[in-house]
Amino acid sequence: MVDALREAHRVLLPGGAVVDVRPLTARIVVELVTPERAYWAAEGDAYGAAEDDASADAAAGHALSSGWFVSARNDRFDFEVYCDTAADLKTYAEMGRRMRDSKIPYDDLEKRRCELSASTGHAARLRCHRPKMLSVYRKPGP
Repeated sequence: MVDALREAHRVLLPGGAVVDVRPLTARIVVELVTPERAYWAAEGDAYGAAEDDASADAAAGHALSSGWFVSARNDRFDFEVYCDTAADLKTYAEMGRRMRDSKIPYDDLEKRRCELSASTGHAARLRCHRPKMLSVYRKPGP
């Protein structure tokens, strides 16, 4: 990533920005949601590549300490993914290793989703909160 940041610094005009959005190695939260309310349903491990996070943090730190960029923003946020069924959530989780070994109880979630839908009269959905980091680095002006 250091090479990519060096190249970004080379091609950016002064004041230009580099935006870094990446998943965090943190717990994900799954909720059952109806139009009226959200209910906690499960937690699991998100993308588990602490070494990737450490490498990206080190590269950004190198770029900042070298004066290539100044930090303009650094925010954590939850990216919300909605799924109609637990099978949809499982497919999403397995695609691209988004929730590696999360140990989410998909069968139990589907049963609870159907029960909630029946008891409220509204189709319950699953909402997964995926923690992400948004960082913006600006190339200093002349």
